[in-house]
Amino acid sequence: MRVTPYIFSILLSLGILLGASKSYTQGVNLGCVPVTNFSKQQYRAGTQIWDIAQGKNGLMWFANNDGLLEYDGAHWRRYPLGNGTIIRSVAVGADAKVYVGGQGDFGYFAPDHQGVMHYQSLKNKLPDTAQNFGDVWDVAVVPEGVFFRTDQQVFWYHADAVQCFFPPDHTLSFMGVWKQQLLVQDDQHRLYGFSNGQFQALAQPASFNHGTISGVFTLPGDTMLITTIKDGIFYATAQGFLPWTTQADAFLKNNRIYCAAMLPDGILALGTSLNGLVTLDRQRRMVQHLNKKSGLQNNTILSLCALPKGGLWLGLDNGIDYVDLQSPFSTIYPDGDLQGTAYTVEIFNGKIYFGTNTGLYASDWKRYYRPDEKQHFNLVQHSEGQVWSLNLLDDQLLMGHHDGAFDIKGLQALPRTHLQGIWRFIRLTPEIAIAGHYNGFASFKKTGNGWAFDRPLLGFGESSRILALDHNHALWMAHPYRGIYRVAIDPEVGTANAAFFGAQQGLPSDMGNYLFKLDQKIVYTGERSVFDFDEAQNKFVPNPEFNALFGAKTQVKYLRQDAEGNIWYVTDAETGMLKVDNGPLGKKVRKIPIPELKDKLTSGFYHILPVDAHNVFIATGQGFIHFDPAAYIDADTIMRMLLHAVFLEGDRDSLLFGGHDVLPAQNSVLSYLENALRFSFSAPDYPASELVQYCHLLKGLDKDWSDWSNETELAFNQLRPGKYTLLLKARNQHGTVSPEITYSFTILPPWYANSFAYLFYGLLLAGLMAGIIYRQRKRFEQEKQNLQDLHSHREAEHQRLAQRSEEAIVQLRNEKLETEVKFKTRELASVTMHLVQKNEILNTIREGLNKLQHKANAQPELEKDIQRMRKMVEHDATIDDDWEHFSQNFDQVYSDFLRRLGEQYAHLSPNDFRLCAYLRMNLSSKEIASLMNISIRGVEASRYRLRKRLDLDTETNLTEFLIRF
Repeated sequence: MRVTPYIFSILLSLGILLGASKSYTQGVNLGCVPVTNFSKQQYRAGTQIWDIAQGKNGLMWFANNDGLLEYDGAHWRRYPLGNGTIIRSVAVGADAKVYVGGQGDFGYFAPDHQGVMHYQSLKNKLPDTAQNFGDVWDVAVVPEGVFFRTDQQVFWYHADAVQCFFPPDHTLSFMGVWKQQLLVQDDQHRLYGFSNGQFQALAQPASFNHGTISGVFTLPGDTMLITTIKDGIFYATAQGFLPWTTQADAFLKNNRIYCAAMLPDGILALGTSLNGLVTLDRQRRMVQHLNKKSGLQNNTILSLCALPKGGLWLGLDNGIDYVDLQSPFSTIYPDGDLQGTAYTVEIFNGKIYFGTNTGLYASDWKRYYRPDEKQHFNLVQHSEGQVWSLNLLDDQLLMGHHDGAFDIKGLQALPRTHLQGIWRFIRLTPEIAIAGHYNGFASFKKTGNGWAFDRPLLGFGESSRILALDHNHALWMAHPYRGIYRVAIDPEVGTANAAFFGAQQGLPSDMGNYLFKLDQKIVYTGERSVFDFDEAQNKFVPNPEFNALFGAKTQVKYLRQDAEGNIWYVTDAETGMLKVDNGPLGKKVRKIPIPELKDKLTSGFYHILPVDAHNVFIATGQGFIHFDPAAYIDADTIMRMLLHAVFLEGDRDSLLFGGHDVLPAQNSVLSYLENALRFSFSAPDYPASELVQYCHLLKGLDKDWSDWSNETELAFNQLRPGKYTLLLKARNQHGTVSPEITYSFTILPPWYANSFAYLFYGLLLAGLMAGIIYRQRKRFEQEKQNLQDLHSHREAEHQRLAQRSEEAIVQLRNEKLETEVKFKTRELASVTMHLVQKNEILNTIREGLNKLQHKANAQPELEKDIQRMRKMVEHDATIDDDWEHFSQNFDQVYSDFLRRLGEQYAHLSPNDFRLCAYLRMNLSSKEIASLMNISIRGVEASRYRLRKRLDLDTETNLTEFLIRF
C-alpha cells in the first residue's frame, strides 16, 4: 500500500544563525550576527517544539503540538500521533524506529518495506488499570530497552512487552542517562537508578538534592555535570555534588536552564526559559548569548539537539532555529543598526578599527570577548562620514577620509589636512609619503609630531586611489576607468608628471585595469588576464603563473598577500585564497574558492585584512565578515546524501518509496501508466544550505550526468517502458562529492505489449498464418481455374484484338494508299494544268509569230528567223516527253486505268489513250484541246472516233463510261 504523506507548509517558523560561536583558541569572535539565514517558512502560531532528536542517517525529528515533524535538510513531513494529540518527547533507536511520547499515548514510528513510516502504539500492552496517564515527557533509549516517563510513571518497553514502574503517588520531574545508567528524579529531588530490571534510590554521595534537573552530561575528562532549572550547574565529586561556578551563574539562575546540550568541542549549550541561548566554553566563560535581539525567533527554548559537526537545533516556544556554532563566518556591524557599507579595517595599538561610510569605529583587540562586549564599538571622534582607508606608517595610523587626512589616536581622529578626498597613503622615502586624492597627489613629510601635510603636487589631476611602488621606487597608479600611469614625483619641486599606459602597451584595453604589490613586485590586471611590466620592451606581458590559476580570460579585481605568503583574491566570478604550501620540491599553490563570499564584498572597493591563520576581516556591502580560514580549510569534508522520497505523479500523487534507512527496492516494477516519477533528496548535514549542489544520471534515458544544481527535487514524465537506474550525488562548497545513491525501477509495457500478450499474439498469428495458408491454397486453386478461364478469354480476346489490329492495319494501309492517291491526283492535276498552261502559251506565241511573219514579208532575214522560231514552237508542242511519267502516275491514281484499257481495247491509238485519260480526269474540251494541241472541234471529232472504237451507243455518256471503267 502506498501512502502519500501530508507534507505541510504552514506549521513552523524556522530560522538559522550562522557564525554564532568559535572556540576561544581560534577566532576573536567579535560578531554574532549570521552571514546567511534559513529560509523562513511561517507556520501557525503556538507551535511548541518540546523535543528534538537526530537519526543516524541525519534526519531530524521534532516533537511538537501537531505531531512528529521530520526534516531531511530540505523537505518537511508531518506524522500525527495515533490519537491525534501533542507529542512531547522523541528519541531514535538503533533499529530505525522513532520512539515518541504524547498525551495519553506512547509508541514508535517505523518504516515498512517501502520506507513509509507508520505509527505503532504501545499503550495497549499496558494493563487496563495503567492505561490512564497524562503526558509522556521523556523518552530514553538504552541497552536495556526504551523508557517513557510521565509525571507519575516510567514505562519500560523491551522484548515486545511494556512494564510499569513507580506507584501513582510519585511525581517524577526528570529522566536521563548518567554513566551509562538511566536516572529518574522525583519532586523531592531524589535520584533513582535502573539496574537489574529495577529502579533503586541512590544513596549518598550519589543522591542529588540541589533542585530540579534539566540535563546530565559528561565533560571531556569524565567530569559529570548536572544542570538545574533554577539552581545553576553542579559537578559530581567523590564527596557529592558541588557548584560548577561560572561567570554567568546569576544570569542562568534568573533565566532558568530549561534544557541543555553538549557540543563535540566541549562547548556547553544552555537553553533558558526567559532569555534565549547561552554557551559556555571549557573555561566556564560565556561565549555566546543569543536571544530575540540577536536573531532568535523566541526567547523561550524548550529543547536542544547538538549535532556531531557542531550545529545546534533549538526548539522554541514558537518555532525552530538552527545555529551553526562551528561556522567560520560571522558578521560584524560596527555601526549597529546602520549596517553601513564597509571599506577598510586595521589593527593598531591594541584596538581594531573599522572604516565605513558612516565613520570609523573601534573596539579593543583581544582573544576573548564576553557576550556583552561583542558588537560593542565606539565611534572615533571627528571621523563621521566616508572613511576610505587606514594606513600604517611607522607608529602612526593615518585615515584617508572624504574630508581629508586624519591621524588616529585611540578614539580620536586628529586632522592633518582638509584637502578633500584623501584615498590612501604610500611611503615614497623614509621622510616623504604620498597621498592619492580625488584630484591627484599631495606630499606629507615626517616631523617630530608624526606625518604632516606638505603640499599638493602639480602636473597631474586624475583621481589616484590604487597605488604601488615598484622595485625602482617608481610610483604606479591605476584608474579603473582611465588606464595605468607611471608617475614621476619630485617632492622638492612639488610636481607629479605621469606617463600613460594602456592598450597600445599590451593591456586588453584602457578600462578595468588594477595593480597590486606582491612580494616586492607589482602585478597588473586588465579586463582579462594578469600582466607583468617588461621594462626592456616598455610594455605589459602576460603572467603565466597567475593566468594558469585564474584563466586567461578572467578579470582579477583584487589581490592581497598575507604574512604566510597566501594570496587573497577577488575575480569577476569568485572570491577565495591561493594557499601556498611548502613542499620538498618547492612551493605548491592551491586555489581555494570561498563561495560563501560570492557577491558580498564592497563592489569596486575590495578590502581583505588577513591577520593570522584564524582571523581574516572582509569588507562587505553591509558590515564586515570575520572569517576563520583554518576552520574552513580543515572543515569536515564528509558528504552524505539521502533519497528522501519517490513519488508517482498523477491525479493523486502516491508515495512509492519513503527512505528511513530502508534500502530502496532493487527494481521497483511499475505499470505503463505509472510513467511519471518525482524524486526528493537532500544532504541532511547541510540544513537549507544553498551551497550544496546535486547532479543526476538516469540510465536508460540520459547519456551523461546533468549539470550541478541546487534543486532538491527531480521529476521525469512520460517515461517509455523499460529498465531505469537513477544515480544521484551531492557536492558541497569545498568540492567534496558524496557517494552515489541509486534507485532502480522498471516501467512495464501495457497489457497489450507484455510477454503474455506477445505469446498470445504469436499463437494468434500462427493460427492466422495457418488459416491464411489454407485459404491461400483454396484461393490458389480457384485463381488457377480463374486464370485458365481468363487465359482462354484473353486468348479469344487476343485473337479478336489481332483481327481488329489487322483490320486496322489494312485500314491504315488503305488510308495511306488513299493519301498517296490523293497526293498523286494532286500531282497529276498539277502536271496536267501545267501542260494546259504550257500549250496555251505556246499557241499564243505561235499566233504572235504568225502575225509577225505577215509583217516581215519584206524582210527575208527576219522572216527566216521567225520561221525558225515557229518550227521550234511547233516542235515543242508536238513533243511530249512527260507522257510516260504522266501515264505512270495516272495508273497509280486510277487503279491501272490505262493498262486495263489497253488490255481490253488494244486497237486504240496513243491519242485515244490520251483522250481517255483526260476524259477520265473529267477535263473540259477546252483543256483537252490545249493539252492535245488541237482545236475544240478536233476534240469533238476525236471524242466521236473514240466512241466508235469503244463501241459505245449514243445513249452512253463517254465520260461516265470512262469514270466507271
